[in-house]
Amino acid sequence: MKISIRNKKILCGILLLAVALSAIFIFFKLKYSRPTLTIGVYTDSSWEVPNGDADYVTKLTIKKFKKKYPNVQIKYEAGIRKNDYNNWLTEKIVKGTTPDVIMLPEDIFNLLASNGTLKSLNSSIKDDRLSPSTFYRGALKAGQYHNIQYGLPYETNPTLMIANNDLLAKNGFSNLKRHLSPRKLKNICHTISLNKDYAGITSDYTWQDAQLAYGNSVFENSAINLTSNKARLGFSLIEDLTNENGYQSVNSNQFDQGRVAFMPLSLAKYRTYTSYPYHVAHTSNFKWKVFQMPSITNVQATPAATVCLGISAKTDHPTLSWKFIKLMCTDKEIQQEVIKNRMGSSVLPKVINSTYTKKIFQKEQQNTLTTQELDSILKNIAITPKFRNYDRRSDELNYLIQNALKNNQLNLQLFNIQHQINKNEY
Repeated sequence: MKISIRNKKILCGILLLAVALSAIFIFFKLKYSRPTLTIGVYTDSSWEVPNGDADYVTKLTIKKFKKKYPNVQIKYEAGIRKNDYNNWLTEKIVKGTTPDVIMLPEDIFNLLASNGTLKSLNSSIKDDRLSPSTFYRGALKAGQYHNIQYGLPYETNPTLMIANNDLLAKNGFSNLKRHLSPRKLKNICHTISLNKDYAGITSDYTWQDAQLAYGNSVFENSAINLTSNKARLGFSLIEDLTNENGYQSVNSNQFDQGRVAFMPLSLAKYRTYTSYPYHVAHTSNFKWKVFQMPSITNVQATPAATVCLGISAKTDHPTLSWKFIKLMCTDKEIQQEVIKNRMGSSVLPKVINSTYTKKIFQKEQQNTLTTQELDSILKNIAITPKFRNYDRRSDELNYLIQNALKNNQLNLQLFNIQHQINKNEY
């Protein structure tokens, strides 16, 4: 059956009209649709220190995001506390209502990365040409699991080595370099401890810190090796320091009293204790000096806890979620507010080395830490092992090693501890 020319024209007109109406529908749908992005973050400090306006950074990010994407609705449940967050998030995951954007403290990162909760960010990073050099290397690595990037770093909290500068000078250790070797640390602590009223270092310095001082992790994937040459050097260091103190519990109160030379302290606690008004309650009457965590040359020996932001694997808005976490983690203004309000550190070198951060540090009374020194410390962040049961196995190992140290039998028990932990892996 032949179609007349007139009918052909009518049919073509109908098709063109349908196409036009579809295009108009799609245009207005995209223009006026209002997708909802759910944000799962806690509001208080990650580091158990007082914050300024705990919600400010999140609110600023939402404000900047909505200015750029006015048709996107943001669903944000304010007031979730850090101590309640893991249970809150677990409940959301079980109910199938996982937020699009998820805050990832280190104690749950390995589990969520290993069980399929999180979306890989590799393609988004590649498509956006986001350079790894945007972040401090150690902070970025905190968001990786089995070479897949599941989180962008948001805030980090490195460990500093604080010293009683007056006590050091009194014992002949003036003008020390900011980077001490393990041997130098051991020699100083030995000299200080010759006077039984003083101690070299607080018990906050752990066997894990001593291992990092030699560039060692006792974990090889999920198995442990406590008998390598590097491991034995680290254990020898912690045994020497422990014996100098007679395994008494040398604590921060004794450091405050001026009776201890060194004390490891997180950046967040250091900034809190040395800034107004909290320094008023700080009783020490001696000058502090900040060192990097001791290590041999060319190793990363600074422990750091890093909070990341990730995306739910089940999100309906992967592109918008990516844009949100990228904004929160890479925007200079937002990251400046992180270092101003949250007492930890920004994860961006351009923020740490900025005039803005320098002014913040200058305002923090009694603060002897410079932005250049913090930059050097952040470049020295050690990489934490990444496997599903790391926290549990690390706690089990720590318990056995601490008991062996207490009984002065660590060297004798290393092989047995290694065998016991590795046997329990299976």
